[in-house]
Amino acid sequence: MHYPVHIRFTGMESSLVLITAAKTHACGLTWAKSKVIECWVGVHFHPEQSLRERPFSVRIDVLIPGHELSAQRAQYTDVHLAMGHAFEDMAQQLKEMDAKIAEDECAVTVNGQIDVVRVDLTKAGITDSSTFSPHATHRG
Repeated sequence: MHYPVHIRFTGMESSLVLITAAKTHACGLTWAKSKVIECWVGVHFHPEQSLRERPFSVRIDVLIPGHELSAQRAQYTDVHLAMGHAFEDMAQQLKEMDAKIAEDECAVTVNGQIDVVRVDLTKAGITDSSTFSPHATHRG
């Protein structure tokens, strides 16, 4: 993992077990094509709720180039379960972002070399990517 993971506990003492779990889950996000720059994990205990009322919540914020993604799982009796589900939600968001980025990329051959070009459709003035085809030819 080549990005920092920041972990914050509120309403409870920090725990080496939870810190290790958060870092392990964060390492599991390195598969994404969207380069993760930084990850924040917030673990919250709501003391006004009894253990029967699900007092734990976990929030994950991930910074990737051009975007900040957030996932939050609240009202769990088991903090490990809340953390696992929050990271599953984040993994799903990264998969969706990777798919969007893949739609915006196309392969270009120049002098026999294949390069991948990222097309920023919004800078090109295209707001609906369904009308854009990187394989279309321009006739002018």
